[in-house]
Amino acid sequence: MEQEKQKQDHTEDALKLPADFREEQYLHTVASEKRHELLMAPYGVSFPVFRTLVYLMQHPDGAAPSQIADDLMILRQSMTNIVDSLEKQSLVERSAHPNDRRRIIVRLLPKGLSLARTLFQIENDYTQRIYRHFTKQELEDYYRLMRKMHEVKELELNQILKEYEAGHV
Repeated sequence: MEQEKQKQDHTEDALKLPADFREEQYLHTVASEKRHELLMAPYGVSFPVFRTLVYLMQHPDGAAPSQIADDLMILRQSMTNIVDSLEKQSLVERSAHPNDRRRIIVRLLPKGLSLARTLFQIENDYTQRIYRHFTKQELEDYYRLMRKMHEVKELELNQILKEYEAGHV
């Protein structure tokens, strides 16, 4: 009962957040999108494609499209379109799972791995430029809060995704 009251109080407090706080969240999102457009535009790569390429770079044995979609919180239908596009560009290949031929595994081809490494390095260089402006303690505090925010967002987005895929939204 007390926990429910606390949750309700938090919800009411969140609704009272100043407009500038919400605007700051929006500006952060817009800046992230703008950053991505600027850095990745020469390569013609969207943000979901970038994330997919990096994910596959980090999973050299490949992964099932459904697993990639779930891990990246991308709709499975969208992941199918991403993989189709990457396959047409000879960046990835689909193959049968070694233990279950009914399942499909997606792996980077050499051209895809090269692109993923390039894009990852560009993103990493940008991040390092930003981090120069903060102390170690500020970065540690930021990481701690961002991890917590990510955990909560992931929990809520996964629930929304399940509802969406079940046709309840």
